Amino acid sequence: MYITGLKRDKKRLTAVFVDGELWDRLDSEVLAQDSIKVGMPVDENFLTELKFESDYKRAKDRALYLISFRDYSEKELTDKLKKDYGEAAAEKAVARMRDLGLVNDLNFAQKYARELLFNKHFSKCRAEFELLQKGIDKDTACDILSELEYDALEQIGLLVDKKYPMAYSDEKVKNRAIAFLQRHGYSWDVIKRFFDSCRD
Repeated sequence: MYITGLKRDKKRLTAVFVDGELWDRLDSEVLAQDSIKVGMPVDENFLTELKFESDYKRAKDRALYLISFRDYSEKELTDKLKKDYGEAAAEKAVARMRDLGLVNDLNFAQKYARELLFNKHFSKCRAEFELLQKGIDKDTACDILSELEYDALEQIGLLVDKKYPMAYSDEKVKNRAIAFLQRHGYSWDVIKRFFDSCRD
């Protein structure tokens, strides 16, 4: 088997031809660093390693781009990267981000918990569920949420005032508000206590 063609493509990729057929598109920098040239003999193992090296490089570059906009958990970032670069390359790239201190699940969970409770006004139950979905372990999620001062009735009030201000006087609107609050993770008992307190 031989490299029979290299054609620069868009997005810093190069089309690699093996024995006259398009084999794959790999990162141009990786090919340059490995001195890949037309006429070079290759085998399946070499090509597999070259493909992984390219995927890993591209996964790292993509990870750096993504985390420049917002924080990610390790699981969230891995899931996003593996769609394009494969699981092994994604996991290695995220491990590198972690080693560099650019991805930190504890820091992410602390910030995300505050966003869930005080920006999105979720219940602590719903916030815990969302943290678990991001790959944060249950003990860490529970510890972080328990440390935050949080008034469920106050958060419900903020939601109702913003989304359903007529709920205090219109029964149909109130029922829609109740369904909305339940989707935010609030139990019927807490919701009832809130509306009962509004009559006092």
